[in-house]
Amino acid sequence: MTSILEPSFAAECGQSFDDDPTARIVQNAVTGTGADTVSLDRRIVNQTDDSVCERLDAWTVTNQKHSGRCWEFAGLNVLRARMIKDLNLENFEFSQNFIAFHDKLEKANHTLVRAIATADHDPAEEEVRDILEDVSGDGGYWPQFLDLVRKYGLVPVWAMPDTESAGNTDQLNRALAQVLRRAVLRIRVEITDSDGRERAERIQQEHRQALADVYRVLAIHLGTPPTSFTWQYRDKDKKFHSEGRLTPLEFAARYAPESLDGYLTVGHDPRTENPVGRKYVIDHTPLMEGGTPYAHVTADIKDLKEAAIAAIRDGEPVWFTCDVKQQFDRTGGIWDANLHDYNGLYGIDMSMTKADRMRGRETGPTHAMTLVGVDLVDGEPRRWRVENSWGDEVGKKGFFTMNDSWFDEYVFQVVVAPERVSEEIRQQWQTEPIVLPEWDALA
Repeated sequence: MTSILEPSFAAECGQSFDDDPTARIVQNAVTGTGADTVSLDRRIVNQTDDSVCERLDAWTVTNQKHSGRCWEFAGLNVLRARMIKDLNLENFEFSQNFIAFHDKLEKANHTLVRAIATADHDPAEEEVRDILEDVSGDGGYWPQFLDLVRKYGLVPVWAMPDTESAGNTDQLNRALAQVLRRAVLRIRVEITDSDGRERAERIQQEHRQALADVYRVLAIHLGTPPTSFTWQYRDKDKKFHSEGRLTPLEFAARYAPESLDGYLTVGHDPRTENPVGRKYVIDHTPLMEGGTPYAHVTADIKDLKEAAIAAIRDGEPVWFTCDVKQQFDRTGGIWDANLHDYNGLYGIDMSMTKADRMRGRETGPTHAMTLVGVDLVDGEPRRWRVENSWGDEVGKKGFFTMNDSWFDEYVFQVVVAPERVSEEIRQQWQTEPIVLPEWDALA
């Protein structure tokens, strides 16, 4: 076969397709209803119920809407579960918008710091291109969430509720990207056109003005973060509590325990080129200057499960990352490694190992949620209960069921207290990490 694709090849394939009655039937089905509907294995759907022997949730789900704030929602869901229990509340919700506001401000500063550091580099360099291409994304990591809580605090959702732009970030991100790209280019000009002390002063001025512009855009889209609020509530026993006025940092000091600072990220990476049992860190992190680099220790998938089970049994939800839309039924709220029979649908072998999917950029962490339940048979998990942040109109009022086979293939990281993992993992956490590029499959 030559490198040039001849028209006769398409004609031959077309004739072969037309001669295959099964292919034509599948074509009729998929063109009318969609591939995921046709490929859905109803046997798995009918065999999957949402009951679990260990279950934490007794609250309603949250909704990130059309935004990439899942990691913030998952982090706050871990905290609110503890708060609901400790304060004997029917329900409670922290302000996700408050965290998002400060996250975007910190990311903007990080972008500008990187732009200054590379201002005299060739604009064709990969790092310079990366700075300009991704300047206002929504995504993030567990350490990033915790850094924001420690630096800026927390507020109840009513103190800074979601705005339209909080749940639909496209227009906000477009404005932020334009402000930052303009600033990056102006900084690069100052490096070339000015000298010595004058140059440093002008760059500092550009940096500060850009951050002021970013704050203004954020305030217009998301509202102005409160500096204090009155904290009072009524518990499940109808007892009223009034705690007076608190700042966001005072509120966080009460309800985000210091023990969270020591939590570990344990990852599953079956790629042989990245040895198991080592500590890794993502290059060019943290996205907050002076914050915590985004690190994880790799382990066997069984170690991730055992740590998650231990946390759930102790009444604590587990923050985790996964490739959310693989082998997934959004309406029914089910994940299973074989939920969709794509091999049968297309009549071709589409199977890949988890390691090869990672090497081929077919899979990686795309979403963060919390594990809030597990069903055990003879001590081994067969399904997990998941709290998502997509509202209550999907799954079972927003909660989803993950069969254990899906955990093996599409879960990548769990965040747990150090006592949930082995001594070997704790020791590795103290070692010097191997640096992974920011485009790695686990980044």
